[in-house]
Amino acid sequence: MSSLYRISTDVKNRIKKFRTATARTETLKALVLKIQPKPSCEITIDESEDEQALQTGFDSLEELGEELPDNTPRYVLLSYPMTTSDGRKQTPLVLLYWKPATVVSQEWKMLYAGALEMMRNECGVSRVIEVSTGLEDDEDIQEVREQIEL
Repeated sequence: MSSLYRISTDVKNRIKKFRTATARTETLKALVLKIQPKPSCEITIDESEDEQALQTGFDSLEELGEELPDNTPRYVLLSYPMTTSDGRKQTPLVLLYWKPATVVSQEWKMLYAGALEMMRNECGVSRVIEVSTGLEDDEDIQEVREQIEL
């Protein structure tokens, strides 16, 4: 069976490198991925995002939310450093499925929803969190934090 979506070897290598490089990070780091529109439906790194912020990390989820587009979906491979209730440091790797409420194109919604499971497997994450709020309110941010820290 052929797949509608493609991921280049370069993108796969960048995902692996991100996973390895952020295993013990002290700051929030993100790798933003997008789907190129038809005809290729290739999943690529979103180079339009602020590359410096992606390399140095973010101070908060709010700052990450400001960097993401407010009218198109994205996948965000997120390395989230935290301390557990018993004092251990962990850096879970989660996949955020960024789908802002302002996305009106059903085609975009279906395109991203269709590739979600493939992205979960490619990124090697066990948890996918759908974010449709925009990460603007403290309540929305707290909800995402709780889902990450489960």
